[in-house]
Amino acid sequence: MQNQQWNYFQFRKQHDYPVYLRFKKEELNPKFSHLLSELGFNELTEAESKKIPLQRDHTRLLTVQFASARLDQQLNSSDLLDKYGPEVLSIQASTPIYTYRRVGIMALPINKVLWDLALHSEISQTDQMIGFRVILVRYISQALAEQGVLCYWGTVRDESVVVMKQSQSFGEAVFIDWSKKAIFSNGGEMKFNSHLKILRKDKESKTSGSMGREEVISFLSVSTCLLSFSGITNSMKRAIVEMSAKVTTNYSVSEGSPNL
Repeated sequence: MQNQQWNYFQFRKQHDYPVYLRFKKEELNPKFSHLLSELGFNELTEAESKKIPLQRDHTRLLTVQFASARLDQQLNSSDLLDKYGPEVLSIQASTPIYTYRRVGIMALPINKVLWDLALHSEISQTDQMIGFRVILVRYISQALAEQGVLCYWGTVRDESVVVMKQSQSFGEAVFIDWSKKAIFSNGGEMKFNSHLKILRKDKESKTSGSMGREEVISFLSVSTCLLSFSGITNSMKRAIVEMSAKVTTNYSVSEGSPNL
């Protein structure tokens, strides 16, 4: 690794998650730095970056660079992406490839430490920055899936997790680490004991009603931000089953607006 040319970041460094990003110094603009801070990435010193545990289980390091002219052309193409939305997950040479139209292409090699993200060379517009946020959320949720960390589109309000559709959240997401009893969001970190309240904002509802345990398990299982051909991991399943016995999940009363 040529540390003199790269800026390294670690997700929630104080919790020692082995999830990292690196950018070429000349390609790290202030917009990216602000986004990384909101998502909970802490910049590493040169000395810290040299100590990244590449041999540690579950370590993931995503290299972010601007796309080549060929990849830019691929990102600008429409075809299936227009039909099914801006995101698509495919397989190329046995490697899962995640694409967000006009934003980026990310390779997620199974059981490999080093991943790559090629960003559109002219990324600047608001919708592209939202797309970049979505890509990074997908990366974090995939990188932490084997550790049982859960991720949902939404926010934290009044010490409750508010789960939304992706389009409602503008890419904002909430990470729940049940084993650490910690929640991470744009607002920072929130600790909880054994009980957690979740509000469903993803469905219109005129009255607030609670959900049964089986319904909670189903909802928490299908609503995660993890985008994978194999579905959620066994560690995530165990966390969801444990959570289902402790959380209170209610439908949030519609406020006449898709956003909070």
